[in-house]
Amino acid sequence: MFKKPVASLKSFSPLRSSDKRRLRDEIIAAFPSFKDMDPIDDTPINAIITPDGLQSAKFTSYIDEPGTLYTDPHGTPLWFKISTPAKKDSLIVPSIYTLWKFPTLIPALTTWNPVLDKLRNGADLMIPGVITAAGTPVPDLHEGALVVVLARGNKYPLAIGTMAVSGQAIASSRGSQPPKGKAVHILHVHQDQLWAMGPKSELPSDWSLGKVPLDDEEYESSNEDNDGNDTDNDDSLAKDMNTVSVTESKGKEPARDEPIADTEPIIPESNENQPTHPAEEAIVLSTEEVDKYLHDALLQVLKFKITEDVSKELLPMNASTLYSSYVLPNRAPGRAAEADIKKSSWKKAAKWFKAVEKQDLVKCKEIKGELFLLSVNWNHPQLKEFKGQKTVEQQAARQAKVEAKISQENAAVKSLEVLEAYRPNSTSSGLFEATGRSKDGYYSLQELRAMLAAYIKEKQLSDPKNQRFIRPDEILRAALSKKGEQLDRVPRDETSDRLVNNMVHHHFIGYKDQQPRFVKGGIKPIQIVQEIRSGRKTVTKVSGLELFLIDVDAFSQEIQLLCASSISITPLVGASPKLNLKEVMVQGPQSTNVTSVLISKGVPKKYIEFVDKTSKKK
Repeated sequence: MFKKPVASLKSFSPLRSSDKRRLRDEIIAAFPSFKDMDPIDDTPINAIITPDGLQSAKFTSYIDEPGTLYTDPHGTPLWFKISTPAKKDSLIVPSIYTLWKFPTLIPALTTWNPVLDKLRNGADLMIPGVITAAGTPVPDLHEGALVVVLARGNKYPLAIGTMAVSGQAIASSRGSQPPKGKAVHILHVHQDQLWAMGPKSELPSDWSLGKVPLDDEEYESSNEDNDGNDTDNDDSLAKDMNTVSVTESKGKEPARDEPIADTEPIIPESNENQPTHPAEEAIVLSTEEVDKYLHDALLQVLKFKITEDVSKELLPMNASTLYSSYVLPNRAPGRAAEADIKKSSWKKAAKWFKAVEKQDLVKCKEIKGELFLLSVNWNHPQLKEFKGQKTVEQQAARQAKVEAKISQENAAVKSLEVLEAYRPNSTSSGLFEATGRSKDGYYSLQELRAMLAAYIKEKQLSDPKNQRFIRPDEILRAALSKKGEQLDRVPRDETSDRLVNNMVHHHFIGYKDQQPRFVKGGIKPIQIVQEIRSGRKTVTKVSGLELFLIDVDAFSQEIQLLCASSISITPLVGASPKLNLKEVMVQGPQSTNVTSVLISKGVPKKYIEFVDKTSKKK
């Protein structure tokens, strides 16, 4: 929301006492934990969240979202409201500066440090970027709830947004191949334009959580040779995504119950070729390592980003911009991604660039108290010898490509189209000829109702004594009557049902870009049956998938990962051998999970039939 400067910002004005009290009450209503907080350094909580001299101003973001911004007397953003046409000032959101004062105010999701660079560039947080392994909790939040984002090992929030899905949906993505979709719609992130309006203060000195165990899905580089270019194909991208897939536990498959008797369970693919990581402590880099990793990142920037061809457009460049926007994204993945200027021998970026200048690699100049990069020596031996490296920026870009590919595939799946239509038979064909319609056409129920209403109105067939009844003429009587029935008066709301009973039911199941080819007969729904097996085990059986163009094997693997249960596929009892229909059996009461997967594949809910045979008969 604040990736770019706001499109318009009105003048700030002090809040009146009544408006200040109203805002404070709204904040406390949104965040009740403020009521029980003790004063901080003898300052009451109310004076911190709504200090004296509080100012407000209306703004419009660069994407035309209206809102209200609240700052302290010095201009530090404290809160902002998002306004919508449907509900003005619907959401009160704390700034990063406020969150640093109250780091546990809002439930948090945790991500890897390299992902934060993508969030700062305006991306939303995707589910593959959320750490969900054991020891890293996922809050049970509903879709649309406020949530903050922590970088692994950092206890202070670096971003805030709203949940794109529920916390339960994110937690249930453990073991998916790969997990899909957005986790958080980012509203405000560290180092964005809203943060830049404040003092740009550094993180509190106690920002670190200390030593943090490595997770199985640690954000690591690939084993390929580094050449400074990103040449991976889509297949390797998908494999890379496995390194950030969420799993239940390290090096183990999801826990499963015993296999269902008398059936052959699906055996998941072997994990032998996937990398495993021994249990170890959090990455701790020596000062020498930090210096080297940062210097390599700078060489990457100077050789492949700030090249001689574009230098006239980019230089001079502020040292802080050079470090945050260029050096950090161009660190190598893995251990090097933990390198930070504060852990180096220089401690500050300006001091580091002055040291690099002494190597005759760059030229810098201090202007009005700030250091600027003026020029680069592109003939320097270090640049000529440097071959390039894979970067966290490239890795995040590869991840984004895979996510985009997954979204594209999901969109294709959801384009499934299910249509029902009716074709006139000899009994009803006269009505269609009388209205100028083809007796060989296919008509939806909505079209038939509209046709009947128009015909009744045109022929004035409504009963003058009771408009809820009609008196059909000879043509309409033939189309609505049952065999041998003498129909002189019929309720208006029965006309469409009577007409379709004298027509031939057809259906089409395909994709929206296809020309519909209707098949005679009604749609047989997918059936989900939940029953007790072997006297004590509950199983869920699914049949009819093939009729909705769903691949049975792929569906079974998806359900197996989602439910962490045994799966079996057997021929559907009673079905014609020519059709080769299958029945999927999953252990446990999994009807809810099965239904959600079917709907995500584009199957309308009305074509999913659930039969519960586990309920005790009264």
